[in-house]
Amino acid sequence: MAIDTLADPLTVLPPEIILQILEFTPVSALGSLTAASKAWHEFIDVTHQEVIYTAESKTPQPPGGARDFSFLSDSHSFAKYYDGIKSWKDLCKRQTMLAHNWAEPRPLSQESVLQIGNDPVWRFRADFKRRFFVSSSHAGGLNVTDMDTGEILWQLPSVLDTDGDGVRPYAHLEYQDGMVVFDSVGDSIEVWQADQPGTKRGEFQRIGILYHGCQTRGFQLSYWTLCVVSNEGKGFVYDMTQRPPQLKTELQIECDGIGHLDQSEDIVIYSMGKKGYFAYDKESGACLGTLQPSQVTEKYHICPPPANSISAGAALAGAARLGPTHRFSPTGSPRKDCLVPIEVAKGPLSPPEDPEHVWHGQDDWGAGMLHGNLFVGFSRAGRVFICSNFRKALQDRAGLEANSSIIECESDGSSFDLGGWLSIRNHRVMFEIQDRIYVVALDDNDRIQNVDKPPRASYSLLTSSAPQLAVPISYMALSDDAIMSTYTTLGWRDSNAPGGQPPQQGANPPRVFPTKAIRIVSLAPDLSNKSGPTSTKPSTEEVDVEDDSGRTIPGEDAWRTQAGLLQLLSMLGDQAGFEETDLEEDEWESVDEGDEEESEVNGDQGA
Repeated sequence: MAIDTLADPLTVLPPEIILQILEFTPVSALGSLTAASKAWHEFIDVTHQEVIYTAESKTPQPPGGARDFSFLSDSHSFAKYYDGIKSWKDLCKRQTMLAHNWAEPRPLSQESVLQIGNDPVWRFRADFKRRFFVSSSHAGGLNVTDMDTGEILWQLPSVLDTDGDGVRPYAHLEYQDGMVVFDSVGDSIEVWQADQPGTKRGEFQRIGILYHGCQTRGFQLSYWTLCVVSNEGKGFVYDMTQRPPQLKTELQIECDGIGHLDQSEDIVIYSMGKKGYFAYDKESGACLGTLQPSQVTEKYHICPPPANSISAGAALAGAARLGPTHRFSPTGSPRKDCLVPIEVAKGPLSPPEDPEHVWHGQDDWGAGMLHGNLFVGFSRAGRVFICSNFRKALQDRAGLEANSSIIECESDGSSFDLGGWLSIRNHRVMFEIQDRIYVVALDDNDRIQNVDKPPRASYSLLTSSAPQLAVPISYMALSDDAIMSTYTTLGWRDSNAPGGQPPQQGANPPRVFPTKAIRIVSLAPDLSNKSGPTSTKPSTEEVDVEDDSGRTIPGEDAWRTQAGLLQLLSMLGDQAGFEETDLEEDEWESVDEGDEEESEVNGDQGA
């Protein structure tokens, strides 16, 4: 019997065939089908909803699939985007909306800034399950800060302020699921654990100290394995599931490790500067080969977006955004002008004319990071090494060239030693170039996208609230729904506030000073279904309030205007004591020569 080609497939094909077809149907087409007729709505959204939306083609899931939504507890969501999921269709909708926003050239975003005490943040890690940040600072000490309120939950003091347990200035830290690791004086590494019996939320207890008979330059924690590198030709691999942690493998590696390293489940890769990246087996210690970015011939480039002229008042606006409240909250309405689109173009960048420019010398390779089979490296001259399959690239030069590309960016190399950080997640690479963060999207195979019609947008954002404040980023990370980094801005100094937190409105005004806070740019779509267009400008519907003395304090976004800035200055008056500084990089990163090498412990920038 002939089939009518114009007939509704639901009336002529068995459900099994329809379901197989729908498995390859885009999510957008499913929405169109459910609106086509009541029969299609019943078939997709009622009778077969779970079968259709649990398919991995509709909802990304852990390997092997998932029976329920428990795997969402491991998601890295700052905005708690997956809370309250009730159905697989709901999950599919949220994942689709989030992916669409990330792919936009000017995604809708909302910015939050968290000042932690009075000292600039050095390193930080986010625990999305326990909802807190763990951070070290320039002045020493360790803070555990509530991710939603900004309240400091627990602290370790600086070694400069105590003879007991403390944390040195510029301490590097690593973190995994309740375990924090940081370096101490004398090339030792301390291991602390949360959720111990009798402890409160956010409190850690020390479970071990790892000593080494050589100078250590970096360490990285993931897969419940701690990898440590020395510049004296030694590497160490610890099993962190043991109590106390146990040394599993001691590796003989290339000398002159600079401190950057990352690991997969079975391999650790060390940066050796001008020599490239060296890979070793974590169990046997065998050298598996090297990655030499200088041998890559496929090249692309990024030109920086036009520089904006920012007035000196913008720096004060940055302080005002932090100052009015000690609670941690978004600093404005969702906007589309926070992230600036950039283009990745085919071919190399035009070389600088200055023959002494760092571009013309032998390049120095720093941070390297792994994510699945993807490896990314970053150089002093602003080159980004993208290797979609590092295992094949380790085999021979042909494998390297077939799986690798270089992205060239304009850089004078001045921020490389104090910055040079990376992050990789969900087919995106984030790095810092000349006071800007770049987020470059890759294709589904972790290769450079079609530059003529890239399905995912790439973009950039500034690293500070004003150019006068810019210093290298000391940590950055991509999450499922946010871009996080250290951020230089102006903060409130208040020696009387508990935990060094900024004061409440109406309190005696403290000094205004430059600091490094944590900035979170959230790309999570609004799920409240509020109607009305989204503005590309800050909302002006803020309500002014009065402090205890009856003075009117402008609403949050009023600080962005010139009138708001003048009113702020008038309020602060002579008591403001605005702290004048040269804002040089040395002021931020100053350590004596004896401590400088210790402060360069720059392990992986992993999630």
